[in-house]
Amino acid sequence: SVASEEQSSGIEQVNKAVSQMDEMTQQNAALVEEASAAGESMSEQARAMKQLLSFFRLVEGGHQPQLAQPQMAPRASLPPKSSASSASRSAPVVEEF
Repeated sequence: SVASEEQSSGIEQVNKAVSQMDEMTQQNAALVEEASAAGESMSEQARAMKQLLSFFRLVEGGHQPQLAQPQMAPRASLPPKSSASSASRSAPVVEEF
């Protein structure tokens, strides 16, 4: 009777250990999926960064970075103010760039 109780206790401990191992295996599988998704995300971010950095060029034989010349839109001229209140006080005109 004592032997059967010890055997039952031993089987219960083994079942508990197997259950814990199963739980850890499932957690590890979830971590692997997360790590894989993070790796894919980093890869996509690296591709996007490479595309953004392709904007910069190096001068042949030099180490000075050279930016591509942006196309500037023509400046819009501001129409003169003709109201009486604005004529009485002179405010500086600010041009937009």
